[in-house]
Amino acid sequence: MEQYIYIFTILLEIIVAYQLASAIIKLDKKVVQINKEVFLLKDEVRIAMINFRRLIVKFNKVASIIIKIKRFNIKRLLLIGADIINLIMLFKSFRAYRGLNKLQFLKKMFSYSLIRGLISKFKNAF
Repeated sequence: MEQYIYIFTILLEIIVAYQLASAIIKLDKKVVQINKEVFLLKDEVRIAMINFRRLIVKFNKVASIIIKIKRFNIKRLLLIGADIINLIMLFKSFRAYRGLNKLQFLKKMFSYSLIRGLISKFKNAF
């Protein structure tokens, strides 16, 4: 009885080995076909890789320029924006002054540090 079990397991191992070998042969044929296609496309892939590398280099240059500009000008732009808002609020309060007070307002306006700071910031920004 044990001999029949051994014979049956040997037959099962042969069948499984045959199925594995046929699956490996099919996959090997697919790999060979893919390698042939890649070999035919290698020039196109190489050109695409070179173009992609050039694109990455250009993108890095642009990104570095943008980062440098942002690093130095964000603070200036925020301060200029705050100064402009302050000047607008100051001009809106101009209607409240009457007579000689308008002259005092203009004196205050031209001695106002915002204008001087704004002019110096524009000079430094450009």
